[in-house]
Amino acid sequence: KRFHREVKAVARLNHTNIVTAFDADEADGIHYLVMEYVEGADLASMIRTEGPLPVDRAVDYVMQAADGLAYAHKNDVIHRDIKPENLLIDTEGVVKILDMGLARIDDELAQTESSENHDLTQAGQIMGTINYMAPEQALDTRSADARSDIYSLGAILYEILSGQIPYSGTTAQQVLDAAQ
Repeated sequence: KRFHREVKAVARLNHTNIVTAFDADEADGIHYLVMEYVEGADLASMIRTEGPLPVDRAVDYVMQAADGLAYAHKNDVIHRDIKPENLLIDTEGVVKILDMGLARIDDELAQTESSENHDLTQAGQIMGTINYMAPEQALDTRSADARSDIYSLGAILYEILSGQIPYSGTTAQQVLDAAQ
């Protein structure tokens, strides 16, 4: 069900800063998604190898991701798992958002499907990457909205400027407590 939801989310998005999906199908019981090949590296790898990035480059990357997210939000798609690993930087410096596996689609079609997808995101279930997750998303992932994605971008900006995640802890609860 998650795979089909990701296909629906990606299929409705055609933007420079979002990885393009070309096809999806099933072969011998294996589902697959054909996506644009992006030569480059994800932002997490860049942070590990280069350390903190210069301010102008960091702001450029975050602004490009914000443009892609604004487009997704305008098309009723909330990503819900924005993190450095899900931001690819191509060889020309273009940011591409990927991994819509946790995306929520907010439109009439999604509302009619909500009863069959209810078991994918239940209250009390944490979905996403805790170090970049807005506190309200941790409380109820189903109520995450565009502001949750923006919060995640802010956490990424902090990390790429400082070389450290904004909040840390040895458990998910410690990270959530630090963020509040």
